Amino acid sequence: MKLSKKWMNLLAYLDKAVIAVSLLLFLYIRPDMLMLSLFMFLFVYLYVSGRASLFRQLGVAFIVSVIWMLIAKDYYNYNKEMLQLLGFNLFPLLGWTSGLFSAYVIYSHYEHILKVKTFFRKLLLFVAFYWPLLILFETLGYHVFKIRNMEHAYSGLPICDCIHAIWWMKISYFLIGIVFFAICHAMKLENPHRRRE
Repeated sequence: MKLSKKWMNLLAYLDKAVIAVSLLLFLYIRPDMLMLSLFMFLFVYLYVSGRASLFRQLGVAFIVSVIWMLIAKDYYNYNKEMLQLLGFNLFPLLGWTSGLFSAYVIYSHYEHILKVKTFFRKLLLFVAFYWPLLILFETLGYHVFKIRNMEHAYSGLPICDCIHAIWWMKISYFLIGIVFFAICHAMKLENPHRRRE
């Protein structure tokens, strides 16, 4: 489906507003319940906004998150009660899915600014959104929303004091987005926000 330039501009603001409001809701709603609600809301939101083609990117984000949880699920034990499904803690599972997808959606609004659209340039642009969002979400989660992983007492990253995890998990947090983006690129998934010249 082709989106008009006016509608794309409106969606760029609306998407950022949805992410901001979602973050604020962590102050009032239990984290796992909020993530579950947001995940279900995404399907309606994408369909109503004319971007059902993004279901594929959302599906890739979910699969990458499931694989990550298979690797690291024993390292997620929060200071708050969280829903479990088939041995998976739903908060990090859906948190990773939503986070990867949110970074992609924001990136997709700006992909058209690239003059040379090589994979490397696209990846750099994605990382320019993904890494700051990752640090922002992790910092807010730890310091503002008080969502703390109690499994191990690892130190956080310098300055932001976030991502309290073993060293290989810290590295993985930054690499997961790259893996997700590379899969989306390899699958040649459509960007509905790409501007038509």
